[in-house]
Amino acid sequence: MGQKEMGCNNYNGYYLLEGPLKLDLIDGSINVLGFELNNKSQRRNIIVPIGRSLPVIANKSCIEVSPSHKNIIEVKDNIYSIFYEIYKKVSNSKKILIIGPNDSGKSTLAAFLINAFWSDGIKMKIMSADLGQNEIYCPSFVSISDIIPPYIPGWRDSVKNVKSCFVGDFSSYKNREKYIECIERLDNENLIIDTDGLIDEDAIKLKLSLIQELNIDTIISIGINNIEKYLNKKVNLINLDKIVKKEKTKNQRKENRDRLISNCILNSNKIILKLNDLKIINEQNLFPGYIAGIEANDSNQYFGIIYKVSDDKIIILTQYIGEINKIEIGSIKLNLKNYENLLKLK
Repeated sequence: MGQKEMGCNNYNGYYLLEGPLKLDLIDGSINVLGFELNNKSQRRNIIVPIGRSLPVIANKSCIEVSPSHKNIIEVKDNIYSIFYEIYKKVSNSKKILIIGPNDSGKSTLAAFLINAFWSDGIKMKIMSADLGQNEIYCPSFVSISDIIPPYIPGWRDSVKNVKSCFVGDFSSYKNREKYIECIERLDNENLIIDTDGLIDEDAIKLKLSLIQELNIDTIISIGINNIEKYLNKKVNLINLDKIVKKEKTKNQRKENRDRLISNCILNSNKIILKLNDLKIINEQNLFPGYIAGIEANDSNQYFGIIYKVSDDKIIILTQYIGEINKIEIGSIKLNLKNYENLLKLK
């Protein structure tokens, strides 16, 4: 992250925090996506991950920042006024599904809503159903978690009790049945679901099929026209224009996914397993580089990568620590050479 700038700067008004950034609140208060940090808060620091922009409201705040106060940009727009209006409309909801195109503001809105619920004493869970950009756990998984407020997308210290289900692809298109199965498996009361950015007719129908299965009572549609024609059940529907106007390029989204995968590799260890002791699903993909789901005894699935394969053994990189009897191999094969420096650390 770099060296912290010495001294404490005062802020009052609306600001955008550009990641990577670590912020320590010394005095005053700051509203972070619907959750207020102040002198009485248990947590008084936050991290904004690289590639993330975080709108905040500072109230006579004395703040220390690393690597630089240049990452705090004063803005005129108060996007929170829009967010709070949306929160008023959904505050009685139990399950909220957010859909919209890439970079339309889904994750930022989901974070604000979950923080606002927690501020009101309602402990909503967050589900990431965006396979390519899962910022709760790892790409190719659907994940659900509790939060440690304030929840900030991509900041792993703001989530806990993470549960995941392996779909095996970066797109919900490729394995639709497993995608729906994973979401249903992780279903929970008091839930906000953040989805991927696919919004063609088939993708919208796939997402809306969750209404009946999960008993969703509120849909927030961002930047999608005429979604009403796809609905066959009465729900609380909120239509919004795009919240975020700046769209990432395809390469920027890939870079972000690569960062997420790199983080998952850094948190993994090499484990040697005997093939005869394993049940392997999709054994035809048992080759180095393929992402896998490592099944735990509690049926939770953990990130894994096939590292080496021999006649009777395999070496996998995985975050799971415990006895392994079953692995499921997906359809994504990584080029391990791209992660050579990380693998040397294992």
